Amino acid sequence: MMQDKEAKKARRPSRIKTPEAVFLGQLANQQSSKYRLAQGFGVLFAVSLVLQAWAFANVFSDMALHQSFSLSLLVMGLFALLIRALASFGRERICTSASRDIRYSLRSKLVSHLTNLGPARLRIEEDAALSTRVYEQVDALDDFFSRYKPQVFMVTLIPCVILLSVVSISWIAFFVFMMTAPLVIIFMIFVGHKAAQANRRQFNVLAMLSNQFMDLSQGLAELKRLNRTAEARERLSDSATSYQKTTMGVLVLAFLSTATLELFASLSIAMIALYLGLGLLEVLPWQVGSSPVTLTQAMFLLLLAPEFYLPLRQLGNDYHAKQKAEAAATDLLAILDAPVHVASSQEKQKTANRFGKAAMAEPLQSIGFENLSWSEEGRYRLAPITANITASERVWLSGESGVGKSSLLHLLLGFEDGYEGQFLVNDLPFSELDLASWRAKLAWLPQTPEWVNGSIRRNLLLGIEPPSEREIAAALRESQCDEFIQALPDGLETKLTELGAGLSGGQMQRLSIARALLSKADMWLLDEPCSGLDKETAQTVLDTLEKASKGKTLLIVSHDTHPITWVDKHWVLTTGGLHDQSRKENRQAIA
Repeated sequence: MMQDKEAKKARRPSRIKTPEAVFLGQLANQQSSKYRLAQGFGVLFAVSLVLQAWAFANVFSDMALHQSFSLSLLVMGLFALLIRALASFGRERICTSASRDIRYSLRSKLVSHLTNLGPARLRIEEDAALSTRVYEQVDALDDFFSRYKPQVFMVTLIPCVILLSVVSISWIAFFVFMMTAPLVIIFMIFVGHKAAQANRRQFNVLAMLSNQFMDLSQGLAELKRLNRTAEARERLSDSATSYQKTTMGVLVLAFLSTATLELFASLSIAMIALYLGLGLLEVLPWQVGSSPVTLTQAMFLLLLAPEFYLPLRQLGNDYHAKQKAEAAATDLLAILDAPVHVASSQEKQKTANRFGKAAMAEPLQSIGFENLSWSEEGRYRLAPITANITASERVWLSGESGVGKSSLLHLLLGFEDGYEGQFLVNDLPFSELDLASWRAKLAWLPQTPEWVNGSIRRNLLLGIEPPSEREIAAALRESQCDEFIQALPDGLETKLTELGAGLSGGQMQRLSIARALLSKADMWLLDEPCSGLDKETAQTVLDTLEKASKGKTLLIVSHDTHPITWVDKHWVLTTGGLHDQSRKENRQAIA
């Protein structure tokens, strides 16, 4: 019974908090020591605030009543003011540092998760929108962790300290503070929800704008050739205008919130000032002829009144940062919640290490599929197939779009493990292999080669053991890249952009082949290497691939528009299974 009660108690907060709030809380807990230190500075700030108000109240009342003041009280007030400033500075620096560390850690986690997702990341969003989430929306958390999170503590601490200081002096001032403070909080929450909706709209429009800009950059040459740049420019302009409108909507709500909170705070301070002023004049309706407070006490209350509402106003100003952070957290959680289809448990990883490292130390000998299939949400992504590939065998896989050709490549790359049937590598189950060791034996040539900003040499050697200059020259010669690279002004040091600007589609594919040669991988996986190329260029790439891939195990996915005659096997994948077309006498389905 006690265990059940404890379990219910542990689950209770999750019913109240949204997944976004829980996520942000978990991130904040990573820097709990810094936030505790910031709270210590907050306590020092609150104590120095009351001490400063008390010292200055005595100085001002003495000057008004006796035309003199105590120098020690003035020094005490100035010292408290200095301590207050230093505490505020230290608190802000610590919170800024905590926010920076949280965002750095989160961004690294997101990039690592997207890397593990591989091609499955495109089920979440396009790459341009994902990059917006990783950079823009992670930075949108800054104000939450550096301002709102520490301010929640201050909005509890400072009003409580001031109320304790006020209650013994004036019950009426105490009740004015107690009654007006909730008004500020209620309106802050009301406007904050509107701000959250506006922030979500802004993030959606920004993601759409990023995708459109990336699509336009990639297809600019084709748009110019078709003379359709005007339509593309108009579409991009419409999206930019929409983003401007959503951004202005967020700013309007932020300014409205600030103005209204300032109004409530000013009216509340005016009520305190009116009460104290009438009391000092001894004309309060319920207390005519006597003053409820002394001049020193009145000055003390007047100095504390703005400080009572200041944390509430500041929290109101920062509340839109909370809503902005929760809106960003929704999109970030969509990335982190995407399942990574690889063995992740420690026990499973130990098994993989125990069997996989020994197995993959040997060269690749065979790959076998026995009734291998992959379904998702009740629909076959890959129909059951049975086949095998032996070492140095080159296989062409063709078929209609949507039958599972790319899905089979994703399985081979280790990005999906929810398959059924048997998937064997060197007669060992794929699930028992060390994934890193397996991937080291693969060369992946995607439909659109991916590059990083840097020289051709840097792109060729990225992620592999540095080869000798002789090996580089041999790889360039076999992939037929040597001639066009030598024609470039800077040769291998020629700069490449992420889109491979300055090189043709055929040249980029041949560079990919050179990169595969330098990787010394046992097996090459190619996904539509001739896509987007004209017939002559595609044939040149295939001829290059025929010579460069001799002795390699090859699986090339391609449509029938570019026949590959030099392969050892030709598989045709349909919704009914896999058919071997490599022998004229055996065209029946093998799966």
